[in-house]
Amino acid sequence: MTIKRKNMPLEDLLIKSMTKKLLLVHLLFLGFNSFAQEMVKEFDLKLEKKRDYYQVSNSKKNEIVLFSNDKEKVSSIRFDSNLDIKDSLSFARPESDYEEILGSAQKDENYSIFWGSKDRKKIFSQSFDFATKQVNIKTFDLELKKEKIVKEITINNVFYLITLVKNIGNLKFYIFDSSGGFDTKTVDLSKFEFSNFEGNPVNLHTALTWDSASFYFQNINNESPPSLALSTKKDKIYTYKNDEIILTLDNNPFFTDVLRINLNDFSASLKSIKQQRTTRDEYEGLIFETNSFLIDDKLIQIKTNPQVLFLTVSDLEGMRINTFKALRDEEIPFKNSDVFQESGSFTNKKVLEKPKQFIRKINNSTPGISCYTLNGLYYAVIGSSQDIAYASGGGMGMGGGFAVSSIPMYTYTVENLISYKDKNVVYTTCVFDSNFNHLQDPVKTSAFEKIRMFLEKNENIKDGRTIFNKDLYKDLILFKLNSSLYLGSYNNENKKYQIFSFSE
Repeated sequence: MTIKRKNMPLEDLLIKSMTKKLLLVHLLFLGFNSFAQEMVKEFDLKLEKKRDYYQVSNSKKNEIVLFSNDKEKVSSIRFDSNLDIKDSLSFARPESDYEEILGSAQKDENYSIFWGSKDRKKIFSQSFDFATKQVNIKTFDLELKKEKIVKEITINNVFYLITLVKNIGNLKFYIFDSSGGFDTKTVDLSKFEFSNFEGNPVNLHTALTWDSASFYFQNINNESPPSLALSTKKDKIYTYKNDEIILTLDNNPFFTDVLRINLNDFSASLKSIKQQRTTRDEYEGLIFETNSFLIDDKLIQIKTNPQVLFLTVSDLEGMRINTFKALRDEEIPFKNSDVFQESGSFTNKKVLEKPKQFIRKINNSTPGISCYTLNGLYYAVIGSSQDIAYASGGGMGMGGGFAVSSIPMYTYTVENLISYKDKNVVYTTCVFDSNFNHLQDPVKTSAFEKIRMFLEKNENIKDGRTIFNKDLYKDLILFKLNSSLYLGSYNNENKKYQIFSFSE
């Protein structure tokens, strides 16, 4: 039996809507209380007012090294697989020209961190050798002639600074290892044709700067499930392989450019993978928004306008694996959860009941996809993300947001964790098997989502500050060890550093 809403009294509708919202919030925090988070370690740690953290994971030795730096020194603490402290080393902080840690390298018991000047023309390395109990320092001068920084990144325990040669479009790799070794490699892309917004062939530099002199590649790796807020970026760089990086560009609505670079010989290959084909007059002739996400060498593409949403899955040769479609006025046939709208936090979250609300809302901001694996299944989160300050039409946004440029530097895992804090996000979750066939399985909560809830619930971490305070999460670290996720944070009440474990 179907009850038509138009015949329901207005008072009943309002009560039903309010009850559903309250029930949602109650279930969220009821679920939080049942999560198996555990404080596995607590230790005294004297912290200066100005401080930052950086952690390095060693999967071979199952150990973690935490670097804590203040205005005077850098302290490194090494933890074993049980998160017991093995030993520590300290050394003077580099001069003020070096503002932040860009990345790391590691071999055996030698852990190196790399600092960069603002223009990246100077790189300063500190190598903490736990075998000899010595700290070695070294400075590298980079010319960076007619080059723009693409990314600073650590892959397979080697630190890379990647630049783009202006006008030509080649990529240069500055390579640093933990023993002080340094090398440069140039990836020749002169024969490759990328696409601009109109789909015309251009070099990589022109493709990235067609509407602005600046560009940004969002890093995606498998340290933690990527958030939708990060995944809505059009240009991404994936580092889930030890010997290859993959860059994806979604600059036009027709296809995704996939650039693969081999880190052994620095050869490159380019493949343009087509989006779902539509004719000019279909779906009211409205302009499409597109994006993509790469996981396990499978490319998931989204193509949407206010009338329709397509989701396609292909391999890296462009062979189509599966295609899904949802129309504005129909229930989304391949979703496994409600459609949610979240503004900055779990507590500010509501269910969108009409399918057309979902397609309309994601087309009002930046559509995207993120995907991760859990218990052998693929969980794809589709939706959109928008800055709260922008969405509200004011400089401060809802509750006093802050500009992106003012956000301090974080490691990828922490950046990923807090990425929803200044965003309006609309999303639903879909579950697929290993061949990307849709399943009817219920959506299970990942360890990453449990940590997000934990951060909102834990008053010692929040310490009475608003979620928009840019220093709120400066003491956080997040890392994966022994198949569990671990969150580290400073407890302001008892002046101890605490580490919590979260399992699936």
